[in-house]
Amino acid sequence: MLDLRMHSHIAIMAREVAVLVCLLLLTIIGFICGQDEVTQCIDGPLHKDKPSPEGSGYVECLSWKDKSCCTAKFTQELQRNKVEVLYNFSWNHCNTLSQACEQFIKDEECFWQCEPNLIKWHTKEGAVNRVPICSKYCDDWFEACKDDMTCAQDWLNGFNFTSNVYKDGKGLCNTMWGKSFHYETSQNCMVMKFSGSNPNNAVTASASGLSKFISPVFVLTLAGLLTIFCFDWRYLE
Repeated sequence: MLDLRMHSHIAIMAREVAVLVCLLLLTIIGFICGQDEVTQCIDGPLHKDKPSPEGSGYVECLSWKDKSCCTAKFTQELQRNKVEVLYNFSWNHCNTLSQACEQFIKDEECFWQCEPNLIKWHTKEGAVNRVPICSKYCDDWFEACKDDMTCAQDWLNGFNFTSNVYKDGKGLCNTMWGKSFHYETSQNCMVMKFSGSNPNNAVTASASGLSKFISPVFVLTLAGLLTIFCFDWRYLE
């Protein structure tokens, strides 16, 4: 009888410990997943504090309309005067850009102003460092602009009045905006325009904290198995 009681007592303690361990693991998984939720915008002069959806007045940068760090007012000014009023700067500083090239320049402006995930690479005062841009996107950008002219290799740090300064997509992405962007050949990369859900969310997930070592599918599968294990007492008897 004593052995039976002891066995029962040990089984109860084992269940309690197992439940605590399960809950702890689920909490850790929740924390890892929560790290990937972007709730703050970079500290730029025209940025919102937090990303939010926009309404009908949001006329440019439509990829980010559902969750944007830029305002409708910014998109209206971008559509009306490009960046000439915003920054007293013209994209056509050497010659009029082709329509295809100008679209990529506009998309880059939208990306910097509106993309919430840039917070992961934010340094200070709106600056970002080595944001991974998909190599194909960089190559397509170069192809669109290769016959256009620029008077500067680095648009952030001065003009040297030469043309043909970029040799390829890698040179363009790695130098056009200083060290802001990085030509990335892996799948862990971002784009500056998209349709539907934001593919850059996945890049933020893989670039933050512990989650960069863990695939989202693995995390969800593990969470499901732990839930079954923790709350199905047959596994704990």
